[in-house]
Amino acid sequence: MDKLIKLLHEGNYSCVIKNKEISTFTQRGITDLYDLLNTDPAFLRGAQIADKVIGKAAAVLMVLGRVQAVSYTHLTLPTKLEV
Repeated sequence: MDKLIKLLHEGNYSCVIKNKEISTFTQRGITDLYDLLNTDPAFLRGAQIADKVIGKAAAVLMVLGRVQAVSYTHLTLPTKLEV
């Protein structure tokens, strides 16, 4: 996983995924995960992912894709609103 994290930051990628081979991605948001889930879901199954920001939508796509391991720089969580 350290190799994926290093590649993520050195290459300024949005996401790096390893499943037999390492692939790098540059699109913003969840676009790459969404595209992969719809066009090549087998690539995500059992994969390791290094990502810069993981929010609720990205987490759901990773669960649906049956990703094995995730490393992230920032995790976004819902905040509690007080009225």
